[in-house]
Amino acid sequence: MVLLEKATYASDYDAVLHLVLDSAMIWYFFITTWAVLYVALSYAARVGHAERAAAAYRAEAQSAQLRALRYQINPHFLFNTLNSLSTLVLQGRTDEADRMIVNLSTFFRTSLTSDHTADIRLADEIVMQRLYLDIEQIRFPDRLKVVVDAPGDLSDAMVPGLILQPIVENAIKHGVAGSTAQVTVTIRARAADGMLHLSVEDDANGIPQKRPGAGVGLGNVRERLAMRFDGRATCSHGPRAGGGYRVELSMPLRRDG
Repeated sequence: MVLLEKATYASDYDAVLHLVLDSAMIWYFFITTWAVLYVALSYAARVGHAERAAAAYRAEAQSAQLRALRYQINPHFLFNTLNSLSTLVLQGRTDEADRMIVNLSTFFRTSLTSDHTADIRLADEIVMQRLYLDIEQIRFPDRLKVVVDAPGDLSDAMVPGLILQPIVENAIKHGVAGSTAQVTVTIRARAADGMLHLSVEDDANGIPQKRPGAGVGLGNVRERLAMRFDGRATCSHGPRAGGGYRVELSMPLRRDG
């Protein structure tokens, strides 16, 4: 009888021990699983935060570089315009100098108050280029003719602000200023296959096909396009068959709003 009680006690003890051990193992795996999950979630959160921070830093760096590229345009244009203004004053052409000052003021007020990294409507970009060309027409009243061929349905297409400025300026500097005959500077816009195509060309005959200094302005344009569109935009240029020079930009067609 005593042996039976001892055997029963031992059996109950083993059962309790197994139950405790099973419970301990279950809780061990439960706690371990939660610990691993917590560590994984914490790591994922840290990685996510690091990725967001890195993306923010990249965006800020790109924004800063775009601003730097944009700032490269304005001083160059300003120096050239001030030189022209000085010439007008020395020649006593005060009315023309006054018009140039008004146009210059309007150009810079519009340019400097805009977001240097934001895109603008094509219609606004063309307005800016007309302001610049109006200034240059005061310098070259008999040598510069301007043609703008941009369909109205593309007026809300979005482009990087002042993206045409270095190209138009090159057309004036190396086409109009270097010619004794009248030169037509043409700005065109068209859309095809989801792409916006912008071109600036001049018909200056007798001007050397390779234009010194054009590489700086076009290099600026190419770099801005590369940063803005991540390789989806192109800039091609070269002499026209009938004389003069042509630059074409192609970029994804995006609409305002």
